[in-house]
Amino acid sequence: MRNRLILLVSLCLLTLPCRAQRFSVGTNATDWMSLGTINAEASVAVSQHVSLHVGAELNPWTWRPESQDTQFQARHMSYWGGVRWWPWHVYSGWWAGADGRYSIYNEGGIFRRETEEGRAWGGGLYGGYSIMLSESWNLDLGLGAWGGWKEYTTYACPRCGVIKDEGAKVFVVPDARIAIQLIF
Repeated sequence: MRNRLILLVSLCLLTLPCRAQRFSVGTNATDWMSLGTINAEASVAVSQHVSLHVGAELNPWTWRPESQDTQFQARHMSYWGGVRWWPWHVYSGWWAGADGRYSIYNEGGIFRRETEEGRAWGGGLYGGYSIMLSESWNLDLGLGAWGGWKEYTTYACPRCGVIKDEGAKVFVVPDARIAIQLIF
């Protein structure tokens, strides 16, 4: 099923006309500032007002300051795909978007001693503005939120393994973006 979906999306993208400024690749600076989260996003303009986006991010780091008794992490692996509507023209000016997301995470020890790990999936709504820096470079600013369903386990501390809570629940979290994009 997954291979068929990839083949279908690939065939759809191959049938699109290729003109100037139809594709972009970018990275979100706010994710890099979140304990070094590696991230990338690619997009394709499918019309003058619509673009499709896919992206991924990975944060494999665990931080152990001075003492081995404490640690903190925001480890996660996330994937998303979505659509943006541009009132004026793709990759220029205001935009509104929506996406679907899936994430596996393990985070904690930053603001409190507890650690939570689990899986989350859902969707997001976003809005922003894309500033054209040159013919090939954009600065993309945006705000939004994503929410959905998560299955989680909460531990009393990052390394002890004592389970404090587990279950599933609805969640909503804010999301900001300051992205640098290469448009071609």
